[in-house]
Amino acid sequence: MDIFLQSLINSIALGAIYAILALSFTILFGTLRIAHFAQGDIYMIGMLLGYTFYVTSTLPLAVSIILSVIITSAILLIIQRTIYRQILKASPMYLFIATIGMATFLRNAAQVLFGAEGYSFPHLLGSMPWQITPTLSIMPQSVIIIAVSIVLSVALMLFMRLTKPGLAMSAISMNQFAASVMGVNFTRITTLTYVISASMAAIAGIITAPLNNVNVQAGVGVGGRALVAAILGGFGNAPGAIIGGVLLGIIETFGSYYISSAYKDAFAFIVLIVLLFVRPQGILGRKRITKV
Repeated sequence: MDIFLQSLINSIALGAIYAILALSFTILFGTLRIAHFAQGDIYMIGMLLGYTFYVTSTLPLAVSIILSVIITSAILLIIQRTIYRQILKASPMYLFIATIGMATFLRNAAQVLFGAEGYSFPHLLGSMPWQITPTLSIMPQSVIIIAVSIVLSVALMLFMRLTKPGLAMSAISMNQFAASVMGVNFTRITTLTYVISASMAAIAGIITAPLNNVNVQAGVGVGGRALVAAILGGFGNAPGAIIGGVLLGIIETFGSYYISSAYKDAFAFIVLIVLLFVRPQGILGRKRITKV
């Protein structure tokens, strides 16, 4: 029983990582209908900045997180203003190609600035596990990841439902033209959406850094799985992104334990293929009928 609980806790922590990043995907797609395939590399930039400020510069953790969030958000906003917005004006259908190219560019730029080697990020509450029972232990970092993901998820839900900017984002997601007619400032809401998305990705990068080798490739695997989690829950659906992330973490952990860890990287995409056949709109997604 303790072995099962241990695996369940580890799977929830892993799923929480996917859920946070899936939410950062979802907030962009749900509001602006932009599938940002470079989001995993925004996560990587936040992780590397967190390492630079917290480990290299020995700044306090809170200051390191704030600076990482600000700089990561600024980078994504600069990309949006100088590249994505121009492409959207010319041809929106080409934007997804641009985001794939941007992912490669960000990894290469990060390699020039931070180097290709990996770095070790210290555990925020120590590396010794908390012993619950003689056979059950919990890593403190897993507790941090789960707690932060819950706080971020609840905060985002409350923001979307109880604040004017959040309601404006919901209005734009439903009908951009009608929202603009009703006085919603589309440019301001677009900026806010990108900032929220980048902030969540940066925070996810920092809190998961102690469990990973901090390097320029850190966002590749996590970004792909987070995208699968977002699709699994229903692309553009925030609660679905959370459910999809946790479910994917459980599938990967128990699949590795009961089947084989050699296929761990394949589980996410096997789940995606099955889902596209069985329920292509995702767990909480809705079928859409388009008149032509």
